[in-house]
Amino acid sequence: MLRTIKNKIRNRLWVLLKARWTLLSGIQVTVADDSDWFVYNEIFANKEYDAAIRLFLAQKISNPVILDLGANVGYFSTKVADELLISGTMDFHITAVEASSANFATLQQRMSQPMLRSKINCHFGLAGYREGSAKFASSSEHYGHSVSSVTAGADSVSYLDVEKLIPPGRKPDFLKCDIEGSEEVFIEQYLELLKSVSVAVFEFHAGDCDVDNCKKMLAAAGLHSRGVVKEEKRYRTTVEIFSRS
Repeated sequence: MLRTIKNKIRNRLWVLLKARWTLLSGIQVTVADDSDWFVYNEIFANKEYDAAIRLFLAQKISNPVILDLGANVGYFSTKVADELLISGTMDFHITAVEASSANFATLQQRMSQPMLRSKINCHFGLAGYREGSAKFASSSEHYGHSVSSVTAGADSVSYLDVEKLIPPGRKPDFLKCDIEGSEEVFIEQYLELLKSVSVAVFEFHAGDCDVDNCKKMLAAAGLHSRGVVKEEKRYRTTVEIFSRS
């Protein structure tokens, strides 16, 4: 009870602070609450994805296609868009997929700003299987959501055929996959699509998938590990970068 009251007060303070920043590209970034602050710091302060982004930018791909699976509230997509624009790459397409309805509402709103609205398409649904649906357990935070076998308090969310979300005739060049334990299913379902990816960064959830099997399948698609950039032993998660030889 006390913690709930404290959280409400803290989030109200964030609203009053109006924490906004203009990145070098001109893209606007907002921090609206404690959950935002946590995810913002992972990406912009701790720079968890910077090594993968640098590896991707070094490919110098013209008009690249980026897949952001588990897009959360949009900070990764925003970071990639900012880096591309700064590098002089004006033409690119980002497909962002998010399964939390609350996160998706924020994602849509943030990606609708003038510098992004024509470059980022947002889609609500699950990544993994190509069809069907699953019970999705939501968290009160931006993180901690997962496909659940428990039906109480879980919403039914449809799986999206990710391949159909990509612009016609195009293939993904850069992939970020943070889908809370469904990464093994995604790799199995989209092995052929992954053969076109130049750089990928996965958050693996060892409690929910076979990480060794994930790496074996990625190697079969031509993607090889370039190292782990983050490990959370408490949650049995790792963030690992992959690219072509």
